Amino acid sequence: MSEGNRWEVGAAYPLLLPHGEGLLEPAGESRLFGSGRQAVRALLEFGRREYGWTAVHVPAYYSPSVVPHIADLLPVRRYDSGPLGPPPRPRADPSDVVIAASYFGEPPVLPATAATLVVDVTHDPIAPWLDQVRADYFFASLHKTLPLPDGGLLWSGSGRPLPATAPPTDRHLATVSRILAAMCLKAAYLNGSPLRKEQYLPLYAAGAAELGSTTVSAISDFSREALRVLPAALLRRRRIENAAKLASGLPDLARVRVHVRSFGVVLEFDCAQRRDAVRQGLIGRSVYPAVLWELSPQDVPPHQLDLSRRLLHLHTDARWSSDDMHRVAEIVRDLCEQGSDRPPRPVPAEPESARL
Repeated sequence: MSEGNRWEVGAAYPLLLPHGEGLLEPAGESRLFGSGRQAVRALLEFGRREYGWTAVHVPAYYSPSVVPHIADLLPVRRYDSGPLGPPPRPRADPSDVVIAASYFGEPPVLPATAATLVVDVTHDPIAPWLDQVRADYFFASLHKTLPLPDGGLLWSGSGRPLPATAPPTDRHLATVSRILAAMCLKAAYLNGSPLRKEQYLPLYAAGAAELGSTTVSAISDFSREALRVLPAALLRRRRIENAAKLASGLPDLARVRVHVRSFGVVLEFDCAQRRDAVRQGLIGRSVYPAVLWELSPQDVPPHQLDLSRRLLHLHTDARWSSDDMHRVAEIVRDLCEQGSDRPPRPVPAEPESARL
């Protein structure tokens, strides 16, 4: 995507508003909030007040931005679970809440529990397997798979009551205005306008930081109206098609396993050093991968920490063509074939937190 030497893949969305069939329409009643974190916070506040929920259990392998956002509401307890296992076994009481995750769009492995079960489906909020998942609630951060500045969706898979819709807050709307400005400027930059990345990257970074506010807000008017036209099913299909095209160009990589997922392509390296070397090489060639996630040693078991340091996510959404995917594959192959074991040099990258 983009013209001339402004080609790049990954990082935050520019301003796009494709339209078509296949809108995001969850079955039954739902609520829209400013972000996925705000959606789960609203749910926990509601459950604590209405049902007496006493603790929330989260996977060890999970977005580190979520726990600080909810830790003031309920005690947070971690259980050993991640993209490659083991089977989740949280020690939860019936009065507790257990959050499970769909990693990279894969169907979640759900624990056997009497607690309220909530599933984070951010990586694929319209997956066809959702109807078969027996959970009490689902939530998703919509701006991770759709070109939106904000948005979190909450619904119940079993008809359970939902928290009331929150009013928009001035702080959230100001945050969205910064992100929208960044999206507009990035779109202009990619189209060849005489702009520099330094003119929009700070806006993305500031917006991402502000979305971490613990104040619950309604979704912005822009994102609410954009959801009425964005073809979520079509965009999902193109993302999956691009993932398959990218993976087809990555056969038999030395010391790397390639996982094709509905959220994109995940590279599993044999060691963290090689992952970091390839990551920095990609950034140096205008391919901005995501690390999902940077986990803290004190929060997770050693095997989950090790896995988090060896995975790299490559974006494959509808912004890019088959030619772009082939180009990315060539770059990945070249970097992997170099097989450098030298410590990677830091290279500036777009703030991944603005997108993921």
